Amino acid sequence: MKAMFFSGALLLSSFLSFAGGETDEPSRYPVDVTTSSVTWVGTKVTGSHNGDIQINNGMLTIEDGMISAATVIIDMGTINTLDLQAGGGKESLDGHLMSDDFFGVEQFPTAQFELTQLNPLRGGENGANFSAQGKVTIKGRSENVSFPVTVEMSSEGARISGDITLDRSKFDVQFRSQSFFDAKALGDKLIYDEFTIGFELVAGK
Repeated sequence: MKAMFFSGALLLSSFLSFAGGETDEPSRYPVDVTTSSVTWVGTKVTGSHNGDIQINNGMLTIEDGMISAATVIIDMGTINTLDLQAGGGKESLDGHLMSDDFFGVEQFPTAQFELTQLNPLRGGENGANFSAQGKVTIKGRSENVSFPVTVEMSSEGARISGDITLDRSKFDVQFRSQSFFDAKALGDKLIYDEFTIGFELVAGK
């Protein structure tokens, strides 16, 4: 995930706007799906896998010089494993992740993230300068989330990036999960419930 820096002058300007200065009408900018990215990492007793997935569409709302809301739709049919080669297990894992054992893509072709609030954050890891709150919907089930993000604003739009750790059991993803099956019985076949989504969203005029 790229490290990005937020202009102190712009941040101060945003705070002054919130404090009672002149306000701008909200502007909505489409997420650039060609320059934005979403990645994933899942772990198991014997190792891990990582990959990416495509954004279907998204929108950032900018108000008073700051992101005030965002919605991103993920195309679950584009799950793509990066640590395996074609012919070396990649196709099998991609298909399994899209099956009913995991994300049930035929019934649930999209997932969604909604950003509802940003709060200034000092001393965040990896350059994070805001704490984000929002909601993730996978397989028709929604969970509230909170996580640090890095925000960069410019006259042309905005960029926001971060990592979200999710518990797959909250979204009824049961395969070899200790939340649904006995961990001792699963042994080294156990797949951990937590997985990480990394994202970088770019939106502009």
